Amino acid sequence: MTDPARFELLGAVRAFRNGHRLDLGPAKQRAVLAVLLLNLGRPVPTHRIVDAVWGDDPPENGPNVVQKYVAGLRRVLDPDRTPRTPGELLALTDGGYVLSTGALDTEEFRNGLARADAERRAGHLEEAARIARTALDLWRGEALGGLTGPIFEAARARLHEQRASAWELWAEIELARGGFAGLVSELARLVEEFPLREGLRAQLMTALYRSGRQAEALAAFRDAREFFLDELGAEPGERLQETHRRILRNEPATAVPAVERPQPQPVPPIPAQPWSPPPAMTNWGHGVPLGPRRDGGVWAEVILAAMLPLITCSLGSFVYFVYAAIQRRTRRETITAAGYVLAVAAVVFFWAVDPSAPEADIGSDAEAVGLILAVFVIAFASIHGAVLAYHPGDNGRARKQRLLARQYTAFNPAAARHYAIGRPDLPRTYDDGGLVDLNHAPEPVISSLRGITPVEAHRITVDRYENGGYETPDDLVRRGLVTPKTVRRLASWLVCVPPAPRTQAPAQVQEQR
Repeated sequence: MTDPARFELLGAVRAFRNGHRLDLGPAKQRAVLAVLLLNLGRPVPTHRIVDAVWGDDPPENGPNVVQKYVAGLRRVLDPDRTPRTPGELLALTDGGYVLSTGALDTEEFRNGLARADAERRAGHLEEAARIARTALDLWRGEALGGLTGPIFEAARARLHEQRASAWELWAEIELARGGFAGLVSELARLVEEFPLREGLRAQLMTALYRSGRQAEALAAFRDAREFFLDELGAEPGERLQETHRRILRNEPATAVPAVERPQPQPVPPIPAQPWSPPPAMTNWGHGVPLGPRRDGGVWAEVILAAMLPLITCSLGSFVYFVYAAIQRRTRRETITAAGYVLAVAAVVFFWAVDPSAPEADIGSDAEAVGLILAVFVIAFASIHGAVLAYHPGDNGRARKQRLLARQYTAFNPAAARHYAIGRPDLPRTYDDGGLVDLNHAPEPVISSLRGITPVEAHRITVDRYENGGYETPDDLVRRGLVTPKTVRRLASWLVCVPPAPRTQAPAQVQEQR
């Protein structure tokens, strides 16, 4: 009897049986397996597998290709299955393909953290530290290593947050055991790896303080405050502030307790319940609109980009593209700018290689080639530049700000609501890189996103009120509000800040009593 396979997602996607690593085949086949593992025990429709694995460039016969890869996985994962018999490990149901397995490293990781926290609460600190460290040792690198696409990026971000929570639990256990001095270097490394985790920064301050290094603990708070103000435009949270106040009061080392943390578990889904829409905005337009929106002010840039090649007789055709490459910092814009620089250099070369005499009635052949090339450069650069200018694109700093803001939202939704992440319609000092919050942004903001029509924006705002807020942007597709292509194109700019928990009205509370 062959032992069941064991799967790993906390690193590159891998599978083992009887201690031997299985050959999962080509990269796309491993990606199909990863989609199924992320939805373990739940049917995954073929079209969702195609969207996750191929994104904006799906094969023409996507379902057939998925079927081919599933057949390949069955041969590897279920070798005892008789050909042409229904698969048990990887089955096809009415809802799609379902993968069932008894061993997955992400489940082992979460179960290990739950056991470690239970041991900590029971006072068995040494056993709790050992179990937590064993769970953390399951990580072999970046989760889902080598896989790209919105679905894999979202899953990777969730696992990244769970790993950060695991390190906080481990550090809390070690602090309770009294290992202050030995924790400082490890916590300093963790703060660099997870700069947005206030818990790790508070634990670093506590470890320094309990080691008799009060000045360094206060310096760690100043560094944290400067980081949050520079990167997020926000003050540190209550945990860091309280730890700072305790150290300033010079309380005894034993009086700086670790803040109680909830039992580690996967981030729960947003409950599908009605919620009140935000109040009408009276200060519309005072925020700084960022991101891929249609903006009338872009026309000046469009005209400039279109006219520059004409005004400079093709010699300045590359200028706008170099500017765009510097602003957006993407590989495509850099290659485009380099191409236009080479094209202009070619025009100058042909004009200069064999110049005709000033009194000549007919120019040289090289000059003729240079003139024809210049005309083509002018035409292409004018049209291309205008199109590029009309689509604002993105830049490296904005992408970084969106990533930081999205991570901040994941572990502190209340602060995200307070600082109006994803609300360009509100005046604020927080720079979230142009995010739009699908759960709170008003209809005009959502309709300003490229690819979202006013009718679709209206349906999005009505649906979130009637059927509850969105967990992820993919909910727009699942609820039939927009196309998968639209969500993929806007995924970098969309965020779903969980709505605030609804409180019972006084009358309801009285009635329950």
